[in-house]
Parts: sequence; C-alpha cells; structure tokens
Amino acid sequence: MAQLIFSQLFRCLATATAIVCLQTVSMAQDAAALTWFQSDVQEGTASAWYRWAVDPAVADSESAELTIVTDGHCSLYVNGQRILKNVALEKSGGSVAALGFDVKSLLRQGRNTVAVEVHSADKVALVGIAISAVQGDHKSAVGGVWHMAPIVPPVGWQQTDFNDRDWLEAKPVTGEPGDRFTVAAPEKFAAPVMPAKVRTAPFQFEDGDHVVFVGATFFERAQLSEHLEATLAGTCGEKHVTFRNLGWSADTVFADSRGIFDKPDVGYLRMVEHIRAEEPTVAIICYGQNEALMSDMTPEKYTQQLGRLLDELAASGITCVLVSPHELLPTPPPIPSPARFNSRIRVYSEATASVAQSRGLLFVDLFSDFANRMREIDYEINSCYKLPPELDRQTDNPDTMAMVIYRSFSENGMHLTDHGYECASAIVRERLLDIPAELPVVVVDPKSQSVESDAVNIRDIKWDADNTKVLTFALQEKFLTALPTVISIASEDANSVSIEGVTIQSGDKTEPLMQRTFLASHVNDAGRGRSFATQSNPQYEALRQLVRRKNELYFHRWRPQNITYLFGFRKHEQGNNAADIARFDPFILELEKQIHELQQPSWRKVTLQFR
Repeated sequence: MAQLIFSQLFRCLATATAIVCLQTVSMAQDAAALTWFQSDVQEGTASAWYRWAVDPAVADSESAELTIVTDGHCSLYVNGQRILKNVALEKSGGSVAALGFDVKSLLRQGRNTVAVEVHSADKVALVGIAISAVQGDHKSAVGGVWHMAPIVPPVGWQQTDFNDRDWLEAKPVTGEPGDRFTVAAPEKFAAPVMPAKVRTAPFQFEDGDHVVFVGATFFERAQLSEHLEATLAGTCGEKHVTFRNLGWSADTVFADSRGIFDKPDVGYLRMVEHIRAEEPTVAIICYGQNEALMSDMTPEKYTQQLGRLLDELAASGITCVLVSPHELLPTPPPIPSPARFNSRIRVYSEATASVAQSRGLLFVDLFSDFANRMREIDYEINSCYKLPPELDRQTDNPDTMAMVIYRSFSENGMHLTDHGYECASAIVRERLLDIPAELPVVVVDPKSQSVESDAVNIRDIKWDADNTKVLTFALQEKFLTALPTVISIASEDANSVSIEGVTIQSGDKTEPLMQRTFLASHVNDAGRGRSFATQSNPQYEALRQLVRRKNELYFHRWRPQNITYLFGFRKHEQGNNAADIARFDPFILELEKQIHELQQPSWRKVTLQFR
C-alpha cells in the first residue's frame, strides 16, 4: 500500500514539475529573462560600466527586442549608437518601468557591442538587461560575454573596436532585484532613434545642426586651408551649427585606409561607430574618386557598399547628403595629367547621383563643369587684386594662361591648393545651398545719390552737403565669404566721375579699396562703370583661422599620433593616458562659441571721396 501511494505521489510530482517547466518555457517565449549585474561600494554612490560582446543571429528575425531596467540613471549604446543618456526610468511605488527597444536595425552579422553605464543614488548599482531575437511567436534569448570597467573608462569605450583587454569579466547575479523594486515589463519596443529628417533642395542648415564630413582626401585636406567649413559656416548667421571633419586621405567607401593595423572591415566598423559617436544630424559624404582609380572596383560594388553605409547611418537617424568626386584638373608636362582619368570618375559620379536619386537624398555634383566653374570664380576673384608674377594672367597664349590658372588650383591636378579650396568651396556652397558664387556688388550712383545692392545690406547712407564730395555708408554682407565685395560707380559716363579714394573700415582697421584691374563691371550698361573691390574680409579670415585651430584640436582628439599607446595593442604600456583625450573637448567647445559669434557678418563703413 505504501509503495502504491509513493508511486502515485511521484507521478503527481512529475506531472507538476512538467507543468512548471512548460510554464517556464512559455514565459521565456514571451520575454527573455533579464540578466542582472550589480556593483557596490563601501562609501558614497556606486557607478558601473559594462560591455556586452554579442554575436546575434538576427538576419532572419522580424525584430530584436532589447529590455533594460535599473533604479538608478543609465546610458545605453548599441554598436556605438547612443539610445539612452543618463536617463532615470519611470517609477511608481515600488515598481520600475523597464524600457524596450527594437534594435535590429543597429545589429549586424558578426561582432556587436552593447554598452551600459549605470549610476546609483546609493551604494549599489543594479541593472537588468536582455535581448531577444523575435520571429513570429518565437523569441530566443541572445547571449554573450560581459565585461566591467575596473576604473572610469576613457572616451570611445562604447565602441565595438575598443580595447577592453584590461576589463574584468562581469558575473551575473541571481535573485535580483529582490526586494529593491519590482519590474514592470515594457509596454512596447520602440525604435532606438528618431528617423532621419527629410531635407529638400536647396539644403538649409538648421539651428542645432551638427554636421560631419565623411570621405577621403578632398575632405581631409580641406582642413589645411579650411575654406570649406568657413564658407559653409559663413552662411549660418545666428544659427548654432557645428562641424566635424572625419575625412581620411586615400580612403574608400570600404574604409580601406581606416583599418590602421586591422583589416578594412574593422576600419569600416570603426568609421560607422565614430560617426555615431558624434551624434550628427547631417552627414556630408564624398566618395568615388579613389574607387574610380582601382582596377578591381566596379560601379556595382561601389554603389552596393555606399548603400550599406547609408543604411547604417539611416538606422542612426542621420540625414545624408551625397557629394560626387570632383573633376581632376590638367597639369603641364612633365607631370602626367590626371585629367585622363575623368572619364572613369564620371562613371562613379553618375553612380553616386543614382544612389542619391533612388533614396531621395540630396546630391551635390562636383564633377560636371567643375574645372570651368573654378576658372570663372578665379577670374572674378583675381580681377580684384594685383597678381603675383607667377600667377599673372596677362598672356597672349590661352593654353599657357589656362595651365597657369590650373597650377594655382592644384600642383598635381588632384590635390587642391589653398586657392583651389577657396574656389571649390564657393562651388560647394553654390550647388548645396543655392547661393551663387558671385561677387556681392554695391552700386553707387552719384547723380541720383543712391546706394543699392541685392547681395549686401546697406544703411546709414550720408552724402555731404558740399557738392556731394564725400559719401559714407555702412554695408553688411549677407554671408561671410572669401569672395571680395565690389563697389561699382554707376553713371551715364562713370569715367567722368573723379574719385580721390575709396576706403572700408572694419572695426578699428581702415583699408583702401583697389580698382578692379581687368574685368569690366557687369552691373552697368555697356560696362561703363568703374569698380572697386574690398580686400579679403578680415572677419572671414579670422573665422577661417578659428576653424583651423578648432579642427586641429579635434584631429588630435580623434586621430592622435600615438593612438596605438592610447587605445591600441600597446595601451597597457603607459597606463591610462587615454583619459586625457577628453580634455580636448572644453577647448573645442570654447572655440565653437567664438566661431558662432564670428560667423555673423558685422557692419563695415565705406567712404568714397570725389574730387
């Protein structure tokens, strides 16, 4: 009898156990169990930094649901993309509402990193987290290895390629959150970031924009002169717009140059996550020139990889603007002219345009009519100054003159000089923002005593009472630019107007205006007017130098010369020097404040004295 009772009891227990197991499996299909980590201190408040290396198979999944909960403040990053920053989760009574995100768009096949930062108000920092791959009604938990920082980590710790060899393995804890709080499951799994804002042509910078330049040599070498950024910043006026140059010489859209000691695929991962770390609103992307010169490259490979990059940036909510490679310029013998490659570069320019059109992105064509437009802008600028002998355009041989002009743009036909970027930046502004690359002109008519301009703001016009011998007025360019401003004297016979001198006062500095040397004024009938041009705007030059200083500091921040010792495989040899990298940031921010103030054109006083 006892044996029979024991047998029946065993069957009942087995059935109950099976029911519990089935219920557990069913719950696991509904939501992945949270993995809990705890860090505590004896005194003060606790903080912790975790990195989770995961290799999720989510390619065939409908979504990837990430759940996170803590009773402190937390920051969350997935493959370098910030999702939360020092956020306190909603609490109600003794319950904390977990947050949920569908992070599939941020995950990739292969190596992925989830990074978590937690700060507690007491001695214990506790966080629970899980990722589930979802396919229909089935959910499978995603596993991986966790590590915890032994000390406050340096910048870049959230990125996948960060060297965490000195981090400790983080051991999950059980029984949490215990009686600290209960967990309310996420009501939904939201998108990790807001979708990219659609920008229509012509492009306009918006207040608060943070813009990154991504590309190869054209962007990196722009930092030597900084006409490019200064020209674009000069259009922003009172808007707060900041720029970061992530150009890398000889790079391709495959990030061939960014691998450093690693393969290009690691360099590509590094490029994407560094863009994400900047949290830009806009990425201006310029590739295609180096790809056109590679023997094993095809337009199809190029567009496929460009599309991959755009997909990754779209997942981060970044508005992308595509820029074509620029036309290469002729060079005189004995240098082989790189212009012979333009037929190949045209193919990649058209491929870039096709990608932009298919995705509804803005496209800046720097290939079509580039060399000719450079010459036109150069002609306008240099009509205002006395040229140095080596750049003197006065020659009877048009071919010789063309080569002299091209030599002023580039010494080798590929890499632009300071003057080359001065002209090219005006073209970028023209084709991106639809601001004509023309000299702003002020027309002065002594007969009617009028001062007018469509491109310049005018105020405080004063003619003296003594037979109009002196005219003064204030002007303000609508945009800061390297292009000179022209004062044109309009009259039925302008040459009969005798002018003693023309000066312009910028702050405490007064300079004479030079008469244009060989370009007839285009604002007067039959070119009868006489034109005087300002020297280079001192405010623009000051802005350009500030931009150069800011970008030099930023360059040392993101591409330090001793990067191997700071973040690479030799970082253990010199301690925690990488912590000093963040000290660049206050200096960069201070320069950006000065740039914002300086990019707003100031009023300048013009004085004309007539005989």
